[in-house]
Amino acid sequence: MGIMEGYPRKPNTQHNQSQMDALPAGASSSHAPPHHHATAKKRHYYSDRTKILLLFLLTNSVSILLSVSFSHVTGVGTATAGDSPLDFAFGVLSSSQSLAVDLHRRVEATDAIIKRLISNSGRMKRDEPPPKLTPEEELTLALGPHTLPFGYTPNLDSDKLYPAIGAACHRHRGELKKYMSYNLTGDCPSDEALAERLMLRGCEPLPRRRCRSRGPTGFPDPTPFPESLWVIPPDKSVSWGPAYSCKNYSCLVDRARRPGMSHDCKACFDLAGEEQRRWVGVGGGVVDYDIDTVLASKPRGTIRIGLDIGGGTGTFAARMAERGVTVVTTTLDLGDPFGAFVASRGLIALHLGAVAGRLPFFDGTLDIVHSAHVLSRWIPGEVLDAELYDIYRVLRPGGIFWLDHFFCTGKELTEVYVPIIEKVGFRKLRWNTGKKADKGASADEWYISALLERPMM
Repeated sequence: MGIMEGYPRKPNTQHNQSQMDALPAGASSSHAPPHHHATAKKRHYYSDRTKILLLFLLTNSVSILLSVSFSHVTGVGTATAGDSPLDFAFGVLSSSQSLAVDLHRRVEATDAIIKRLISNSGRMKRDEPPPKLTPEEELTLALGPHTLPFGYTPNLDSDKLYPAIGAACHRHRGELKKYMSYNLTGDCPSDEALAERLMLRGCEPLPRRRCRSRGPTGFPDPTPFPESLWVIPPDKSVSWGPAYSCKNYSCLVDRARRPGMSHDCKACFDLAGEEQRRWVGVGGGVVDYDIDTVLASKPRGTIRIGLDIGGGTGTFAARMAERGVTVVTTTLDLGDPFGAFVASRGLIALHLGAVAGRLPFFDGTLDIVHSAHVLSRWIPGEVLDAELYDIYRVLRPGGIFWLDHFFCTGKELTEVYVPIIEKVGFRKLRWNTGKKADKGASADEWYISALLERPMM
């Protein structure tokens, strides 16, 4: 059911909260948007045009009526001595025809003028430049609230629409004003790094902007699916801005061989390298699970749709796609254009800091949720607790949460994270812990990998 179905139901008599809650500091609380003065001038202008048009029509109508009256006064159509009744009838008919022709001519002229005025009015509206707004006014417009055209609706319990912008956006007004500084109806600025910074600080989702995102000239058609899963796109299809050190796909593939590169995903753009071996075949330890083994834990064909939290370049989703499973990959462009790379493979990239808020899926709708390396000890315990309950929420009964290489210390493993995971209520299909070996056997660093099922009630 749509949120607007069935309204208006009743006039707005009260509000649950002040509309000032959604306005940035210093913004007006008026119902009118920031450009209301310009809008009022336009309404006044078109009102004058309407008055002129009505005056023209009224003048023509009066002229027609005067013509009819004048014809009777001057004797047009009246009988004279010696006229037969038939001659009198022909005279009246002739006069009526003449009057009808004149009336038709006037109506056609009026119709042509009306059409011309309407055409000119539409062209004037299209050609008019948009009103100039300051970044503060544009931000106020983006954050709302906005009065509903038909008044109160019980589905919203308000006569206003409040855009879904996180509270953290209001705490970073300086960066938000910079983000909202752009040419209205023009090209959006290349400020991906600013957008990522705001999202990482909790401003998610970002305010919408009324500008066109830029695209490269000569953008080629993508590689057909499923070949696109393992083909590096041509550099002509680069769609990201100048914020990243790599300006083309060739650079992304070679980044692992550049000195000083220590990123966890440093080789994940090289689809012919290590990515080919991930999640397939026998792994290097008890915490390395194989996709086919995981799929075999459920009846064939019942794992159909899923989510990969922090999926890097989308290789997990690619492996699932080869097996007929549709997986959405959440990602952020941290240092590199991960979203564009995932999309180039014919996969769905969701621009989302998935641990920051509620997952954007209906309750009980996903067959599988996967997270590799993202859910780890860097997340505050309370946030991880809420994240696990939200994963439980979006999984259908019988759905699987694949916790892949959760990293923590040995002390945290037993005292903190095992209790957090176990209290959510998942049923353990598989559970393994193993030492993190890259820093030697003496380091107290551990991985948890597990298959956790939402119970079938």
